[in-house]
Amino acid sequence: MKLISSIVGVVLLSASIALAYLANTNAQKVMASKNLIVEKYVKNSTDALATQDIKGAVKFAKLAIAADPKNKAGFKALEAVYEVKYKPAENNDEESVEEPTKDDSPSKEAPAAEEEEEETDMGC
Repeated sequence: MKLISSIVGVVLLSASIALAYLANTNAQKVMASKNLIVEKYVKNSTDALATQDIKGAVKFAKLAIAADPKNKAGFKALEAVYEVKYKPAENNDEESVEEPTKDDSPSKEAPAAEEEEEETDMGC
């Protein structure tokens, strides 16, 4: 009886080692495929940015982030897009600076008119 339980124990131990090895190699393959997907989206984003397609560049950078949020390359690509998109004007002449108009300034909204509440008999 002890011999059978020893054999079963050895078989289970070897099976668990084999399963752990296969799971580890599978995880490595998944991570490698995620990295390839992120690289593809980042390349598409930089290509779109080079052609001044800001919407496309943002789309591909966000797809890279969605493919692997732990990979920083997607975030760096999105940062590069936003740097181009929101780049301040290089010409600092006084003529190029637009003064805010009255419509652009924040307005103070009048408080909402308080409605007079009518007392209603609810029958209580």
